[in-house]
Amino acid sequence: MLDVADVFSRRGLLERALPGYEPRPQQARMAEEVARSIASGRHLLIEAGTGIGKSLAYLAPALLWAAARRDDDAEERRVVVSTYTRALQEQLARQDLPLLERALAPAGLTIRHTLLMGSENYICVQRLAQQGRQKDLPRAATGPDLLEALERHARTATSGLRSEIPFPVPEPIWSSVRRDRDVCLGARGPFWESCLYRLDLARARQADCLVVNHALFFRDLASGGRILPPHGVAILDEAHRAEEAAAAQSGTSLSPAAVTRLLHDVRHAGGPTAPRRRRRRGLPEAAECVAREGDLFFADVRRVATSLLERRAPGRRAPRSESDGWSVRLPSGALSSDRLPARLRDLEQALESESQASPDAPEQQTLLALALRARDLRERLDLFLSQRAPDTVYWAEREATERGSTLRALPIEVAPMLRQRLFGSGRTVILTSATLTAGGTFAHLRSRLGITAAAETALGSPYDYARQSLLYLPDGMPDPVAEPGAFGSAVARECRHLIAASDGGALVLFTSYALLHRVHEALAGDAALRGMPIYRHAPDGTATALLEGFRSGRRGVLLGTLTFWQGVDVPGDALRCVIITRLPFDVPDHPAAEARAELIHARGGDPFTEDSLPEAVLTFRQGFGRLIRSGEDRGVVAVLDPRLQTRGYGPTFLESLPPCPRTSNLEDVRRFFSATNVS
Repeated sequence: MLDVADVFSRRGLLERALPGYEPRPQQARMAEEVARSIASGRHLLIEAGTGIGKSLAYLAPALLWAAARRDDDAEERRVVVSTYTRALQEQLARQDLPLLERALAPAGLTIRHTLLMGSENYICVQRLAQQGRQKDLPRAATGPDLLEALERHARTATSGLRSEIPFPVPEPIWSSVRRDRDVCLGARGPFWESCLYRLDLARARQADCLVVNHALFFRDLASGGRILPPHGVAILDEAHRAEEAAAAQSGTSLSPAAVTRLLHDVRHAGGPTAPRRRRRRGLPEAAECVAREGDLFFADVRRVATSLLERRAPGRRAPRSESDGWSVRLPSGALSSDRLPARLRDLEQALESESQASPDAPEQQTLLALALRARDLRERLDLFLSQRAPDTVYWAEREATERGSTLRALPIEVAPMLRQRLFGSGRTVILTSATLTAGGTFAHLRSRLGITAAAETALGSPYDYARQSLLYLPDGMPDPVAEPGAFGSAVARECRHLIAASDGGALVLFTSYALLHRVHEALAGDAALRGMPIYRHAPDGTATALLEGFRSGRRGVLLGTLTFWQGVDVPGDALRCVIITRLPFDVPDHPAAEARAELIHARGGDPFTEDSLPEAVLTFRQGFGRLIRSGEDRGVVAVLDPRLQTRGYGPTFLESLPPCPRTSNLEDVRRFFSATNVS
């Protein structure tokens, strides 16, 4: 029987399958720890520094375990691997698992693995047919009609994933044909047999290893296991994002857009080819009443939120203009409405009546699905009006790119739910990431996720940071809290100097769009930086296009907010300078942060040391980790926040970094880059 040593040893299965592979002690050690965890059934927390090759280190022992148990005919032999990002999910399914499949084949082992994403990533044959009847999709100006091309693809595709479509699909069209849980008729409708998402679900039930993402994994957990097949081992990569994903899937929201979309679909139900009959007046009247009362209700939400924002304590941040985003916690009883819930109930009943009266079976199912959506909106509205869910924080917010106000609710803590449904479920759970420890321990992760019993291992990176990197901490920076204006000017000045010294290839990380915009204006107007493409992340922008442009050159400068602190992989000369403008503490007056702080206070703890500081350290480590992504990379990390050296918590951040030389002298930075360019 094979074990992990046969895979990772010199002249082992992996070296034979992958020319140029060099055994790494940290990778072999991680594989042994994972194998031991799975064999014993004990949960494992394992921090694996950048460059260890952690995906192969956990996949190999998991696959060996699943293959050895296949004859047991037990569904629990299956392994589910979950990631936070789609990029890593695709890497596992398209690269790492096929590699291990080839490596294990000479030993007589066959592995069945598949990829399953959230249903919104799949083309929907039902919506495709409906759009074909309605003829309201944009048409391509040249070339074959895109809708017809999608229909042809759907008839022959083995998977409905967007990434499997062999031609680009613009976002406006994709949003009209992708699967939507609110719209799907499921097994009740006429499209179930040809549903491509259903086919992937069926493949998932035949797989030894199933690759999903955190959103789907925790949605399944919240549903009581109604989505994913049974599995005995769950491996969560990018586990530093597990709490965030679990909370998102356990919470709910309600926005004007949700109401508007329901009403749009009600008005277009059936399409122009449905049987032409006179609708009863009750349905259009009910829809108009919901539209009117919805407008009044969300206007009242904005009025209540504005009043609460104005009553904030002095010094608390308030929106400066109508275009600013904001969030404000809603106390119990802050919202009230009898009319909108009643009108949603009327709409639900009118849709049910229309469904019963329709002679057309597809239209019946469509109308019934709309009635269920109206009921769901009414139940979500009731949750915000009653605030009946315990241990939950409720708030209203408006993003800078949105027009209306959105209501949100999240559990204050996910630990109780995860302790029962995940860590107490009988499954073996393995959590891994390059950053799981804060202050040298897993205590923060254990507390936030509700982990009581688990083995722990922290493995450092094999990269030589002492040779490959330099940490720059400039002297004389103003305090960002006491002197925000002077701090912004100093940040812009230091960024200009550093980018000139590195000749581009710089990733500048921010915690706010306000400072990002200020620095962008300074860089764009600097003649010394002319010729360097500057990529700026906007609130309504996507990271993918910016990263592609940044990676494609050598002198680019990318300015990004928290989206870019983690999950960004730019090995090579395109990235040789990372500038952290400010320590990444959470916004203290965000409703979720407020509620957590109150809970910790009630227990007699200190919210800063127990929550804010370790969270900031983890994000800080992620930001630092963007620089060195291979054994050949060299570069500088600059931290411009003086609190790293002036506050008592500064050493906690510095001690979390790998050992590397430090300087406060900009000339040392210039010499470092000069030496790098020469070599």
